[in-house]
Amino acid sequence: MNGTHLTLEDRRFIQRGIEEGLSKAQIAKELGKSPSTISKEIRLHRRFKLKSAYGRGPAYYCVNKGKYKECKKCLRECEHFLERICKRRDRVGICNKCPKLHNCYLDKYFYRAKQAHEEYLYTRSDSREGINMTSSQLIAMTETIGPLLKRGQSVYQIARNHPELGVCTKTLYNYIEAGIFKDYGIDNFSLRRQVSMKKKKSLKPRKSPACYDGHKYEDYLEFKRNHPNIPTTEMDTLYNDAEGPYLQTFIFENAPVMIGFLHKERTSASMASTLDVLQDILGSDYYRLFSLILTDRGPEFEKHSLFEINSQTGEIRTDIFYCDPHRPSQKPHVENNHNYVRDIIPNGKKLDDLTQQDIDLMFSHINSTPRESLNGRTPYEVFSFFYGEELLGKLNVTKIDLDAVTLMPYLLNIK
Repeated sequence: MNGTHLTLEDRRFIQRGIEEGLSKAQIAKELGKSPSTISKEIRLHRRFKLKSAYGRGPAYYCVNKGKYKECKKCLRECEHFLERICKRRDRVGICNKCPKLHNCYLDKYFYRAKQAHEEYLYTRSDSREGINMTSSQLIAMTETIGPLLKRGQSVYQIARNHPELGVCTKTLYNYIEAGIFKDYGIDNFSLRRQVSMKKKKSLKPRKSPACYDGHKYEDYLEFKRNHPNIPTTEMDTLYNDAEGPYLQTFIFENAPVMIGFLHKERTSASMASTLDVLQDILGSDYYRLFSLILTDRGPEFEKHSLFEINSQTGEIRTDIFYCDPHRPSQKPHVENNHNYVRDIIPNGKKLDDLTQQDIDLMFSHINSTPRESLNGRTPYEVFSFFYGEELLGKLNVTKIDLDAVTLMPYLLNIK
């Protein structure tokens, strides 16, 4: 019926209809919706997957391939470059069940009913009962109040000077008290006077367990069966003190370079912010490296939407899945490579004096270490073969001479 929201069953019908060859108009008629509603649903909730064709240059995707003498040496897009189009993809909007899917190296879009419905529910309520605010409104409010609180302004000042927030002083206090800004670094400790005031006793709500539906290890295996060409990047956290700092690590399954990032907080917001930075640095190359992430169920990773969705653009950038509880062996690459990290940063040693430059240096030495599993090659060499040295530079990974490689604590002046 027109005027009502799409249900999960409606979305399943949309996915099934597209896969069975129905047009959007036919699907709309069956559901009693307008064709524009179906088009908008697919456009909003489809997932983009960058073309995956390792070793193929831009000429491979060019309609004019072979027409010019420069084509044989094509390494970059030129004035004659005209990317191939896919009539089926562009007409339907997604690539589900395309018979040419496994032999296609163009950009792709996929629509999954269950994930589309989860995204819709998250956007509509953002999992905050009693808070009448969408995720985009939350982000906008955070961007306004965050810098002002850091300047020492009171909640009263902010609410009075920014009527566009649409909340009074008491409501803003309640929001902060409820912790809806906590993942963005704003809590009671952000308030100038709140910390020194005695807190009124109140019932502390029990923390809801994280929801991993659709993101479990069994879902990861199913995803890999359906998308064998998308490489996995494993993610983990290392720390020597429960109070921090924390080292977030990534390793690429098909080209085992490891990179790491220091954090002061062990929260999903802090860890997900790394992906924001990487997206800015890497541009379209981000999707070649971080389209699929596998990690554990640590509390710093539990809010999967922060990792999957770019908070600024609303774009779905990553699929993230979680290992089964107490099964680190399900992400063996990152676990095994941590042994190299522990050679340089032993357990029990403080990380407080380390900088991000120290971390980059450490991983440059680790990535320049030959591996028997790579037939004597280094992770740096393997990654460079698949992706190029320029991309390593963007990740702050440099090549270390073999005789200069150091895997001891004194590399970072750790005593």
